[in-house]
Amino acid sequence: MITRLSSLIFLVMLSGGCATAGRPLQLVAGTAAIYPAQARADGIEGQVEVAYGVTVDGRVVGAHVVAAEPAGVFDEAALTAVRQWRFNPPVRDGTPQPVDRLVSTIRFRVSGSERYEQYDP
Repeated sequence: MITRLSSLIFLVMLSGGCATAGRPLQLVAGTAAIYPAQARADGIEGQVEVAYGVTVDGRVVGAHVVAAEPAGVFDEAALTAVRQWRFNPPVRDGTPQPVDRLVSTIRFRVSGSERYEQYDP
């Protein structure tokens, strides 16, 4: 019963996707950036702008930092996260399309309770 239901859902999704002539870029998998331990302990916050492309199979390519504040603190964490993202590429006239020149901003914020975690009056 479950197998038939799963197969039916898959076929409906498949036929729905085939009937569509176009689809925008969709993020389908990925993880958040891991906050660097020393930056967290020091209460440092910041952000990194990462430029990248997406291939027709949904993989990130050419990821690189275009801006970071503060410089060098969160760069590797942001790049590692973005490189793990997976997308459904955009579809135009039924054909998946690569995408160039995407830019995402990864923000690193320490919540108030974490900021003073080591505080001992």
